[in-house]
Amino acid sequence: MTSRRTHIVGAGIAGLSAALAVTEDGGEAVLYEAAPHAGGRCRTLQPAGGFAHDNGTHVLFTANGRALSLLKTVGARERWFEPEPQGLPLYDARAGQMRRVGLSPWSWLLPSRRPQGLALADLARILRLVFASKECPVASIIGKRPIMDSLIEPLTVAVLNTPPSQASAQRLACALRQLIRPGAGHLLVARNGLSEDLIEPAVATLRARGAAVLTGQRLRMLLVANGRVIGLALSDRTVMLGPDDRVILALPPYEVERLLPDLSVPTRFEPIVNVHYRMRGLERPRFVGFTGALAQWALIRRDHVSVTVSAADAVVDQDSAAVAARIWREIAPALRAVGLEASPDRQPETRVVKEKRATIRQAAEALPQPPVRPLANLALAGDWIGSLPATIESAVMAGEHAASVLHHARGTRATLSKDRALKTEDAA
Repeated sequence: MTSRRTHIVGAGIAGLSAALAVTEDGGEAVLYEAAPHAGGRCRTLQPAGGFAHDNGTHVLFTANGRALSLLKTVGARERWFEPEPQGLPLYDARAGQMRRVGLSPWSWLLPSRRPQGLALADLARILRLVFASKECPVASIIGKRPIMDSLIEPLTVAVLNTPPSQASAQRLACALRQLIRPGAGHLLVARNGLSEDLIEPAVATLRARGAAVLTGQRLRMLLVANGRVIGLALSDRTVMLGPDDRVILALPPYEVERLLPDLSVPTRFEPIVNVHYRMRGLERPRFVGFTGALAQWALIRRDHVSVTVSAADAVVDQDSAAVAARIWREIAPALRAVGLEASPDRQPETRVVKEKRATIRQAAEALPQPPVRPLANLALAGDWIGSLPATIESAVMAGEHAASVLHHARGTRATLSKDRALKTEDAA
């Protein structure tokens, strides 16, 4: 067995990020992925029938420095572009009106870009939220103000996938402090889709560096002795580790709990429901937000429209056809407003994708967190690690952090109390 090899279990964003960090300076990495494809939740689904679509409306902001750096590393930065440079179109389903809203406070200097109902008193509340010093729900800071419906609630569920009545003010503040920087609030989407514009370039870069990406390989068991991982029991093989080999588990918390049951991990989750409508779209992708409707976001592509319901606990167990029909009736007027042929009475072919454990519940409470390095040669990575919002950015940061922790700990015993977790300040 070649020495100094890093075995990375899970080829989602965190795992790919860890592998890129390991191989950047010539290190050797092997990725094991249980699914047939890399990407985790952040990839394009290609079911039978030719109706390909991303699993959801994943976006980046220009504030997401580590994610954008990853895109540059794999040669895909130019594939991500800003679909709404004039401000986000926000459709109020109750009033039947569309207006544009700036995602950066600097854009609010223009009256036409201000969130509806924004008053002088709201600025003080927003500042309290941005610099939240004590943990509390987002709603307890903003209150029942018009700004809650027109900006704070959509932003909260988009970033934290948790209702404002429960969502952590400090986690949201982490993201808001990035967005208030000039030029940081531009929303970016993948021009052709997540697999083509993110996952495939990352895998190609890793393979060019000599890394192996093995799919269909679920980790059944960790073989542990004397505080170290000595082997990986996979779907059809057992890989024994050399004395200098390292392991990164880039897995969701329930998988980490299965493999390392003594660790304390988050156990409460929030669902996301994505509904995809197969229809003639637009040559240039568009992004539309909603208030007063079940869905919060729609991403319009050339041959389909993808709609997201975040913090979807109220509907995830409802009949899929009924949910899709309700959403279609609510969004059809907004789609017409941006130039699509959409009638509330003529719903196109539809596919509903439910993710019951899409993210951890990021509530205003202390969440169980394991040490980043629970064993001498093993580190954890994932968007759920630490105190940052669970996003693509945090997944990238966690993967890089895990690789760094193991690099600096090589040859030493596990020092759980000294291994620095991924903290809020790391987002700056």
